[in-house]
Amino acid sequence: MFDLRCLFVSCKLMDPASLLLRLSFFGLFLILLYLYATRNFNYWKKRNIKYVKPVPFIGNLGPMITLKKNIGFFLLDMCETLKSDVFGFFAFDTPFLVVTSPKLLKNILVKDFSIFNDRIVYSPNGHPILENVMFLAKGQSWKNVRSKSSPAFTSGKLKNMFLLILKECKLLTDYIDKFVDMPNVEAKEICAKYSTNVIARCAFAVEANSFESDDAEFRKIGSRLINMKLSTAIRQTICWFSPMIVKLFGISVFEGSSVTRLSAIFKEVLHTRMNSNENTSNDLIDVLLESKKKGSELSEDFMVGSAVQFFTAGFETVSSVLSFTLYELTVNPDIQQRLRKEILKHIDENGFTYESLNAMKYLDMCVSETLRKYPTLPFLDRVCNADYKLTDEITIEKGTKIFVPLFGLHYNKELFPNPYKYDPERFADKSVINADNMLYYMPFGEGPRICIGNRFGLMGVKTALVSILSKFDLVKSDKTPEHINFDPKGIVLQSTIGIPITFKHL
Repeated sequence: MFDLRCLFVSCKLMDPASLLLRLSFFGLFLILLYLYATRNFNYWKKRNIKYVKPVPFIGNLGPMITLKKNIGFFLLDMCETLKSDVFGFFAFDTPFLVVTSPKLLKNILVKDFSIFNDRIVYSPNGHPILENVMFLAKGQSWKNVRSKSSPAFTSGKLKNMFLLILKECKLLTDYIDKFVDMPNVEAKEICAKYSTNVIARCAFAVEANSFESDDAEFRKIGSRLINMKLSTAIRQTICWFSPMIVKLFGISVFEGSSVTRLSAIFKEVLHTRMNSNENTSNDLIDVLLESKKKGSELSEDFMVGSAVQFFTAGFETVSSVLSFTLYELTVNPDIQQRLRKEILKHIDENGFTYESLNAMKYLDMCVSETLRKYPTLPFLDRVCNADYKLTDEITIEKGTKIFVPLFGLHYNKELFPNPYKYDPERFADKSVINADNMLYYMPFGEGPRICIGNRFGLMGVKTALVSILSKFDLVKSDKTPEHINFDPKGIVLQSTIGIPITFKHL
């Protein structure tokens, strides 16, 4: 171990000329290191673009590195400080561009998508499964994965999966029934168990049994994938901001052992189903095998990658949106009562069917408002793949990395007055949202790279809400927070204390 006392002793024994020479070399090294770390810091100034003044070696990532802010609020703070349609910041020494203009975003995400079709997030090269995970795929690889995955999310396939989800909702309400009248029941964990069951059943064709045992394997995998540990924060920050470290150490945004285990489970189920030649479960395996029979070239790695994508994306989305909706309905009992009235009316008149679910307008308004306040991933990211004229004054260079801050849009007072208020009426007429060639509400992204499973996720959330609200009243407990504080250790939104509420029978 380096000992400063040894340094002082050695310096004391040196002659003055040798000491001066060594100190000069050390000083020169520090100067060169500083110059290297700050070599790009005039990048945005040269282009006459507003930017946040960076700090050597870390750029503007201080609030994230010190775990003071979730990335969503890190971007929101810069939006509120600079108040500009376009501005820059630095991740370590790399310049990033942030775009908040709804009109410019329409061009980037839709009109000129071919130039911005890749995400920033990095993944280790050569991994057979991760290369087939749509979220991570780039270029032609993404196009291939997307086109082959689309048949799994048609209206007909979703309608079949609705029946599977309905069965899991029965298990959900039976489980909640055990905790009726108990204060401070952790709703987020209940929602996580439910979403785990749904995804395991619809993607992996297995029973996760999350409600039966706290040691259920799929629930443990989900917990490892989305945990709020320091290691998770470091790994995810590296995957968005440091490609060199990703390539050097093979780091993935997804926890490695979980991906390995999910892959093994799906391969086992896939082989069993292929050998039995029975496709009657209406799950993802059915869809993939059906496409393969019709001539689609689907490798085993592609099918496993699709299942991993289904689980990792769907598990947290359903769990997060459902739990935050339950929270808002708990602290807004008038909205809860109005929604319950609509739900019971439709069930009484038409039963609980796929069609009646889609006919519940106020339910859709509530979920839409939850997604505005709590987008699961609070940003979108893109890479510019060619020099691009963004405005008459601004040309983006090829390779520029771009962030779209969803909080900066969803909490914009001009777009959504009183943005911190939970108000489903904002979505009474969805035709006015994103109208006039603008994009400002996009919890699932937008354009060709919009989340392919967004309708499946919404169906899972809405079906659970109908099942819960038709049987239980949601009441505040003494630990139900007045406002949600978000854990900074991770890219997805999670409450620091969970969602403690009380369930009561109607």
